[in-house]
Amino acid sequence: MPPTAENRPVWFTDPQPPPATEPLSRERVVAAAIALADADARGEITMRAVAARLGSSTPMSLYRYVGSKDGLADLMVDEVYGEIAVPPGAWRDALRGLGLSAWEAVQRHPWFARLAFSRPPLGPHAIALYDAALAPLDGLDLDAATRMGCVNAVLGPVMGAGLAMLEERAMRAKSGLATEEDLAEAARPYIERIVADGKHPHFIRWVSDPGRLLPGPPTFEQTLEWVLDGLAGLVTPAAGTPGEGAAR
Repeated sequence: MPPTAENRPVWFTDPQPPPATEPLSRERVVAAAIALADADARGEITMRAVAARLGSSTPMSLYRYVGSKDGLADLMVDEVYGEIAVPPGAWRDALRGLGLSAWEAVQRHPWFARLAFSRPPLGPHAIALYDAALAPLDGLDLDAATRMGCVNAVLGPVMGAGLAMLEERAMRAKSGLATEEDLAEAARPYIERIVADGKHPHFIRWVSDPGRLLPGPPTFEQTLEWVLDGLAGLVTPAAGTPGEGAAR
């Protein structure tokens, strides 16, 4: 009996042709752009690089899906807004959760901190996030500007820390100083000259102290608690509305 398609040796059968290239879509373009930005020290991309990653023939083929490079930036930013969550609970727990979730997102995508300042947060994920962040503040005796100010007081340090992280990452990639030890060793001869010169006694006293870097700068979590402590002085429940007031 001649072999059938099911039992013939694999060597007797030509491989099936590969499937046609997956068609482009807005989702694929945005995902490719985010992956490239995550991998770049400065978080920068080009339409040509995105097209190459997708196997597209020309960068122009992407514009029908995102409109423009600014349109792609809008979509990238909004995608990251969609990674940020606000947990249920009283205002302090909700805003703490917002800050921590946003900080996790910025650490995954440091470029987000830069683009979030340069593009208006009007995408569907951004609006949904602000809606969720404002919800626990609605029962408090705060005007509209102060409610949004509370949300931005939490997100502001996140973006600031993200920008600092992005710039430091770019500096280390450019200089080759990958660790704090590398930076300290590179700066050592310069610092030694400053100490020997003796013109800056207060700086010399600080730099000569072996404990000068301990216990280290405050963590983001500590900074967030300080922000929440400050907001607590503004927050009082509306009349007849249960809430935690200025207490934790």
